[in-house]
Amino acid sequence: MSRPRTAAGSGSGRGRPAPAPDARRVVVIGAGRMGADIALAFARAGWDCEAVESSEAVRERAQARWRAETRRLRDAAARARLAMRESLDALAPGRVDLVVEAVTEDLELKHRLLADVERRVGARTLIVTNTSGLRIGDVTRVLQRPQRSAGLHFMIPAHVMLAVEVTRAEHTSPATMRRLVGWMEEMGKVPLVLNRDVPGMLINRIQHAMYREIYHLIDTGVASAEDVDRAVRFGFGFRYGIVGPVVSRDIHGLPVHLATSRNLYPTLHNGTEPSRTLERLVAQGHHGVTTGRGFYEWDPATTEARLVEFSRLLEQALRRVRRVGEPTEF
Repeated sequence: MSRPRTAAGSGSGRGRPAPAPDARRVVVIGAGRMGADIALAFARAGWDCEAVESSEAVRERAQARWRAETRRLRDAAARARLAMRESLDALAPGRVDLVVEAVTEDLELKHRLLADVERRVGARTLIVTNTSGLRIGDVTRVLQRPQRSAGLHFMIPAHVMLAVEVTRAEHTSPATMRRLVGWMEEMGKVPLVLNRDVPGMLINRIQHAMYREIYHLIDTGVASAEDVDRAVRFGFGFRYGIVGPVVSRDIHGLPVHLATSRNLYPTLHNGTEPSRTLERLVAQGHHGVTTGRGFYEWDPATTEARLVEFSRLLEQALRRVRRVGEPTEF
């Protein structure tokens, strides 16, 4: 894995890539929490960015998010590079280097949008999807130039988190992969290259394997959501920023890990259906911070300030991780 060459996301703005005289231009389709932060990530790295969002309420939330985060980061220049559009028809004409699709996980909607986008941009424009669970090839199969498409998956908050998954679909060209990886490195991100197109890619496959067991423990009353969070935060999660889970097994000893695997794996949950608790919460309209309740209660009056603080604390932690470098360089 290539190490990032810059320090994007620092509160002072020092160390970020300087914008080129002729700045690159990106269009982000969808300005929900993920899309808004993706747009901010590019703007902070010197790209001119237009976000396209049809919902007025979502546009207003995204713009409030941009204002709050650029104030916190003291990055007025990034705010000036951000523009919001109501539809693809309102896009400013001219060169577009990259289009990032970041709408909901609705394959039919993604197909309509990508086909429309491709008709509007030049032949050199790369078109990528930020899907978190679908196969990249399934999302991009409607494109006439699939060799210029790939997966580019950010993590929330995208302007803070370092890792970005760059996934090669069946028809993605090597040149497309090189450009995307190069752009992510220039932005100070850590590109994770996937050479096979698998659902969920790398991060979500790992996360959801953990979540399946977490939700099972909550569903069956083994532990509360609060104690699950404490187990990860104070038990093992914090060390992975320093060494990663695979290096951790080397440190702890592979024979012990093998023996534990033999004893524990037969007892782990291997169900193929979502958690009962998760399904119940969603059915009741409890979607998390956006509705004021999920597994926890969220006060709308303080939620945005708490999320800004979350970004600040993540940045502090990631700056320490950067100093460590690769997982074996601690």
